[in-house]
Amino acid sequence: MDKKLRNRRRQLQASPWFGPMSFVLICISVVVAMSIFFRVSRIEVEGNEDYTDEQIIEATGIDTGDNLFFLNRIGAVSSMLARLPYIQEASISRVLPDRVIITVKESSAVATVSSETSAWMIDHNCKLMTAVTESEALGLIHVTGITAILPSVGDVIAVEEGEEDKIEYLSEILYEIEVRGLQSRITDLDISDVANPTFVFDERYDVKLGEKTDTIHKFGLLLSAVEQLQSGDTGTLDLSIDERVHFLQY
Repeated sequence: MDKKLRNRRRQLQASPWFGPMSFVLICISVVVAMSIFFRVSRIEVEGNEDYTDEQIIEATGIDTGDNLFFLNRIGAVSSMLARLPYIQEASISRVLPDRVIITVKESSAVATVSSETSAWMIDHNCKLMTAVTESEALGLIHVTGITAILPSVGDVIAVEEGEEDKIEYLSEILYEIEVRGLQSRITDLDISDVANPTFVFDERYDVKLGEKTDTIHKFGLLLSAVEQLQSGDTGTLDLSIDERVHFLQY
């Protein structure tokens, strides 16, 4: 009997199907094990301030009991960004054996733009956050020279055909304003002429920014020039001529 079993085993091992079949069976076993075990039991949220943990978790569509390995993380992040306009960036990571961590970076309103019917708050990416009243817009930079077309929460500003370069330049400007903490010092940003946007700085200087070249460097030059001026000086700070700041005093 033992001899027959050994012969049978040798025949199976010699079969050209034995290796592939074993591999398939192993794969099936692994998939079955993954579907039975590794269920989500804890969902943690990091980096949120404006939204609660519950709001963020609900927006992802992830629930306890979901399979950890079969989570559609890309779809969950897309759903969250679409439903929660104050979320700027998000990632979802799995921690074995049963934990999901949702990490978010929230947007902050930097400026307002107008549509045909109302004003809208935007972040530095020119993403529309929410419609606002005149009083709610106080303290934010008022942007003129563009009109948001068919505004929708969570979308980047849509503009007239041919004005897309205004959004690109505006985004660079707003980013520099935000990272340098200049929101309270800048008002009335006019992007009408994309080759030479203007804004008011410290309520004393009219700034001409010039073409969209090395925006980071231009803001550095601007702040350096302001530091060298006297407290009572007023005038125009022109960065549109060359790689220097030209001051025309009033």
